[in-house]
Amino acid sequence: MAWLTEIQKDNILSHISSDEAVLKKKYKARRSEYDECSIAINEIDDWIAEGWEVQPQGIGKRKAKVQKKKPAGRFFEDNMWCLFYELGFRKMNTDEKLVIQWGEDEGDHQQIDVLAVNDEAIFVVECKAAEMPKKAPSFKKEIDHIEQTREGLIKALHELFGKKKVKFIFATKNLRFKESSEDIKRLDAKKIYHFNDSTYQYVKKLITNYKSSVIYQFFGLMFKNEKINDNPVRIPALKGSMGGKAYYMMSVEPDILLRIGFVLHRTKVNESMSPTYQRMLIPSRLRDIGKFIDNNGYFPNSIIINFDKGSKVRFESAGKASSDSESRFGTLIIPNAYGIAHIIDGQHRVYGYAGSKYRFTNSIPVVAFDGMESREQLQIFSDINENQKAVRPALKFDLKIDLDWDAPRLDSRIGALRCAVIKELTRDANGVLFNRIAVGEDSGDLSLRSFNDGLSKSSLLPSATYKSYKEEDRDVCLYDCNLTDFNEAMTESKKRVVAFLESAYEFMQQQLSTTIYEELISSNRGSYAFIVLLGNLNKHLIRSGKLSQKASTTKQIEILEPYLMSFAESLSNLDQEEYSLLINKQGQGAETLWMRKFQAMINKTHSEFIPDGLAQWLETQDNNIQEEGKKIAQEIIAILHKRVIVKVQELYGDKWESSISEVRARCKNRINEKEAKDENFDSDNADWIDFIEFNDIESIINSKWSDKFDEDPTAITFEQEFSINIGGPFKTKKDKLRWLTELSAFRDSWEKPKANPINRTQVEALKTVLLSLRAD
Repeated sequence: MAWLTEIQKDNILSHISSDEAVLKKKYKARRSEYDECSIAINEIDDWIAEGWEVQPQGIGKRKAKVQKKKPAGRFFEDNMWCLFYELGFRKMNTDEKLVIQWGEDEGDHQQIDVLAVNDEAIFVVECKAAEMPKKAPSFKKEIDHIEQTREGLIKALHELFGKKKVKFIFATKNLRFKESSEDIKRLDAKKIYHFNDSTYQYVKKLITNYKSSVIYQFFGLMFKNEKINDNPVRIPALKGSMGGKAYYMMSVEPDILLRIGFVLHRTKVNESMSPTYQRMLIPSRLRDIGKFIDNNGYFPNSIIINFDKGSKVRFESAGKASSDSESRFGTLIIPNAYGIAHIIDGQHRVYGYAGSKYRFTNSIPVVAFDGMESREQLQIFSDINENQKAVRPALKFDLKIDLDWDAPRLDSRIGALRCAVIKELTRDANGVLFNRIAVGEDSGDLSLRSFNDGLSKSSLLPSATYKSYKEEDRDVCLYDCNLTDFNEAMTESKKRVVAFLESAYEFMQQQLSTTIYEELISSNRGSYAFIVLLGNLNKHLIRSGKLSQKASTTKQIEILEPYLMSFAESLSNLDQEEYSLLINKQGQGAETLWMRKFQAMINKTHSEFIPDGLAQWLETQDNNIQEEGKKIAQEIIAILHKRVIVKVQELYGDKWESSISEVRARCKNRINEKEAKDENFDSDNADWIDFIEFNDIESIINSKWSDKFDEDPTAITFEQEFSINIGGPFKTKKDKLRWLTELSAFRDSWEKPKANPINRTQVEALKTVLLSLRAD
């Protein structure tokens, strides 16, 4: 019996199109952030009063083009519509007026935000969005309504488009759900797919990387483990065993692998299947492989897959391969279902066949495992790729969580813990860093490295060697070093560190303007410096007795508040010169500068707060110290210029010039260069000794260090005259000339703009050198 009347069918189909020209035009309009309209010139003021604006260069002689930003909800509906268009769907709703009857009563009809149909499936999408990220309200009513209308909508859709799989999607943007929320449980229970921000970004990346083959991975994601049809795939196979694991060797058509295969990309979307491990395809490589295949190319090495647990793969044995082998011939019976075979190695080769004319006729070698744990799959992936194309740093680091969480090395475990903290910061939907950090295959505007380096230097987590924790921060870190259950210690520490960092970031977000927070705190260099600062403050407060090492997050923030308030005030009142100095600083010294500036801001109002190295750094910012050091160093160099030449003359007599012939040659080159640049320079009367530079002095002292004068054994050598003790070991030539090495570095501090300035201790060392030279 028909569910829909002919009139109802016609009405529904009037809002659906499979015309490529129509859909392409709709796509162009929907992907824009703005509604656009062409109006008469004399109507401009009326439209502007309604919130429209004239497009740049949009005014013609008679017409004007105006635009207006779409509301968040409608723009998200357009985003989802465009996503399905980019996935290759070419039968879709053309507007938001699509309404489908789901019940017998006149009012039993449902408006559909997005409807997308292809040869295999129908997708019904309900969209919810917010202008800015916020905690999601309850959607119980909406989810229950989807469940209520599902059966009737499926009947109607089957009448319209034939018996196809139907997937209901609840799509959200800027709405943060806890994994334990009732709405997430409802969606899971009712098998309604929650298409959140992470899923949207993941599918967009799939479209970019997988091109025309994207539909296979997308269907694997949407219909994972659901049957394609009731006819199982039967493939001749050889069953063997290695490492205690059964495996199957077989030859499989690419089309079958594409349909049952799934790539466990390291993203938030696939976390329920953790541990995941795969990276995204490289589009150019995929294209090249496709061309290679179509030119009769082939790959002799096997694709490696693993059948998901519960996939119900069966092997019907036909007996032993031979009396000399334990392997068995037979038939592998595989359920014809989406996403049941995880591709461990060879995804480029498999997806390279997606657009190939040989997709149905070629067969490719496959080694298949059955029910292998995800962790074992990860290890195989890691082992295979160890010496192949480099895994992206963000993915490689993310894999450490699963590879090293239970590692025998303590330092490896702490590395895994750091990564787990960072991953939780960007995965926590209620945290201010949600979706901000690039981890695994998930993109973000903040780098994982900044957070990892910050945590490494912060003392919030302990430092460790192969077998033990280092003593330096055991008393202040947010980790129980005495707990023998490592998993418990790491899990608890992750919770504490994440809660502490999230609360601190949220506190600063509330105190600062959006611009200052985003540029100085929630940025790469800002995050590195802020995390180190938080560790410094935590250490200072614990060691001064103001805070317990086991204090709750609430107590930590309460005690930190005066420090963070003064820090926020300093950031808010930065003058333009200081602000520009931070923002524009480039190179390796940038993170150190940010860290020290942050520490100094708190030190200014809380003088008892002096992290390691801050006092010395503050001295390097003192112009009086820099000028004093420069004056002393210049006097030392002037003395050396005279003393070194005199010493050479004493030791070598008439042959002194030839003894330093290389130095003399360099000096004469400088004379020639000056003559070429300055026509008034009198080179004939120039004394090459006046053109000796500091590096020449260093060269002479080092090369003549142990030389002795044969005619006068009592003559004082360079070693005897220029050995100066400025503290530390004083045995080797390197020890005795450390003052000269450091003098060279001090000299750089005023001659080279990127050199490190000097501190009070270094100035005192210069004084020691000067007094020693004067005394001689």
